[in-house]
Amino acid sequence: MLEDVSIDALQAALRGLSQRQQAVGDNIANVNTPYFQARRVEFEGSLKNALGDGANPLTASPTVVWTDDSSGLNENNVDVNAETLIGIKTQLAYELALRATGDRFTLVRTAVKGV
Repeated sequence: MLEDVSIDALQAALRGLSQRQQAVGDNIANVNTPYFQARRVEFEGSLKNALGDGANPLTASPTVVWTDDSSGLNENNVDVNAETLIGIKTQLAYELALRATGDRFTLVRTAVKGV
């Protein structure tokens, strides 16, 4: 079986980015929900620690953090502009990680073929 820490790290990053994008969508969908508190998904620190400790990157778990920013009139703290920016950054990072994963598999396939 092929073991490649870079592929595992990219898979962990894709999982965290996917969960972050879901949180952004949920936050935006609840922009007018009274008392709704926006949430953030954090995974980079956990992934960095796993890689630094020589552990399997797939053991790095994304965590959900509820934001405690100042609330609006309806006690809702969703900032659509901030969420949109986070969503765009997350999408770009996801596309980059997906491309890197594809490139890594192409490299492995080429090495296996011996071409």
